[in-house]
Amino acid sequence: MSVQEMVGDGVEVIIGVNCDPQLGPVLLFGSGGVMVEVYNDVALRRCPITRSEAQAMIAQVKGARLLRGFRGRPAADLAALADTLVRVSHLAMHVEGYLADLDINPLIVLPRAQGVKAVDAFAVFRGT
Repeated sequence: MSVQEMVGDGVEVIIGVNCDPQLGPVLLFGSGGVMVEVYNDVALRRCPITRSEAQAMIAQVKGARLLRGFRGRPAADLAALADTLVRVSHLAMHVEGYLADLDINPLIVLPRAQGVKAVDAFAVFRGT
């Protein structure tokens, strides 16, 4: 049995990394949960990224509208989301030789100043 924290209201996003043999680590960001499969609403960048690149990735996806607050819902913690994108991109660079794929889906972006919570994550490592 596993007991875990119940994550409150937030916006589901996906953060992923694919370590391509030619390009190196590539960061993916988009609408999370099943939305990524339905709408394929994603942004891609080579790692590592800067904070301004993270903000551009967030703005690029159509799901950003939900993150800014929609139909009376509070705006999401965009600062924490941008920080998470930057940190994951730097992590991918650190473990590039070992990591094949990383998928954090969903990552729940909580209301402003409340951070983010990874609800599910999956990593594939290269054989050594």
